[in-house]
Amino acid sequence: MISKLMILMIRLGSGFFMLFQGWEKLTGGFAIDGLVSVIKNNQDSPQWFKFFFETVIAHNLELFKWMVQLGEIAIGLGLILGVCTYAASFFGVFIMLNYILADMIFTYPIQLFFFIILLMNKRTLNTISLKYFINRKQIRNDEHASRSYSR
Repeated sequence: MISKLMILMIRLGSGFFMLFQGWEKLTGGFAIDGLVSVIKNNQDSPQWFKFFFETVIAHNLELFKWMVQLGEIAIGLGLILGVCTYAASFFGVFIMLNYILADMIFTYPIQLFFFIILLMNKRTLNTISLKYFINRKQIRNDEHASRSYSR
């Protein structure tokens, strides 16, 4: 029971963190174009990551700007509401790894650690999610309906 509560707290904390981050980027005028030159001149980012940024992201700035903002909000909402929590955790790891590759090391290693903990606890994520309780309610309704028709 304690482990489920800890996973729930990690899930909700990570969800609110991602939701806040995405909302801040959405309302604060997030611009990914300044990041391209920073990564290009960065000594710590791998060459393949710099190449990807220069060739793919630099030519599709508007698309990636919206993908980052809405992706962070979707991950946050998924974790908070308990819907698609495993997928949200997976994409949370993906985003955190990209931030670390871009040499933006703030709280991202800690957040990456929390997302990995969530990925390692798939069964627990499924039992404390909104989807679990909706399915449980639906099963009860189906059992009740089958009993009332069998009379």
